[in-house]
Amino acid sequence: MVPKNNVLALLKSRKNATEQEGMRNANIRDCAALMKYFSYLEEQLKNPGHGLDEHSAAQIVAYERSQGENFVGLSFQSISSMGPNGAVIHYAPSGDGTARAMNNDEIYLLDSGAQYLDGTTDITRTNHFGGKPPTAFQKNCYTRVLLGVLGLERVTWPSNGNITGASMDILARQHLWKVGLDFKHGTGHGVGSYLNVHEGPQEIHALSKVKLEEGMCVSNEPGYYKDGEFGIRIENVQMCQKHPDQ
Repeated sequence: MVPKNNVLALLKSRKNATEQEGMRNANIRDCAALMKYFSYLEEQLKNPGHGLDEHSAAQIVAYERSQGENFVGLSFQSISSMGPNGAVIHYAPSGDGTARAMNNDEIYLLDSGAQYLDGTTDITRTNHFGGKPPTAFQKNCYTRVLLGVLGLERVTWPSNGNITGASMDILARQHLWKVGLDFKHGTGHGVGSYLNVHEGPQEIHALSKVKLEEGMCVSNEPGYYKDGEFGIRIENVQMCQKHPDQ
């Protein structure tokens, strides 16, 4: 059997007005939960005896999300990764005692999301909590990843062309490429509306052949990973919309 994209998958990827509004509202509530978590974490890490590790920290952010309206569950296992574990792109901490202790000296990467009755979320933030300062190289990498996010989220394109995710991929990588850096994963995947957190057929990828159309949601998640040292990724979910001048 050869899997192929079909009409139903394409229709599902184009969110209607109700789904679009739900996705916006779900992401607003989700971001509020994340801000509560990061505020709590910043205060806790000032205390050397905080006792938090990557796994217990992930449980706290799950709790903050669960307090929000229309929460159903997590959309995937949280990637809560400290220092060198952040360089493992699909790392997930375990509660078996192997999780790395949380600290304010290393870079912390959290890739997480939730399912709400009105939408699905997937967001990544990379933080440093003010202990040992990040290096000039780390700050440079973060800045170049952020520039890639901004470039991809602000792009406009003609609706009458066959513009696919392959056309967009370089926007997220160009600033890293300028200094010989890159990341070894796709730039973005489709996101469902209270459905799959990875939804096709749309994506931001050098090999994508699917036209990006109004109502499609895709993640925007460039990064940089230094094996054995740190990982940086910034991710938002964005929606293709008609430009007012077109």
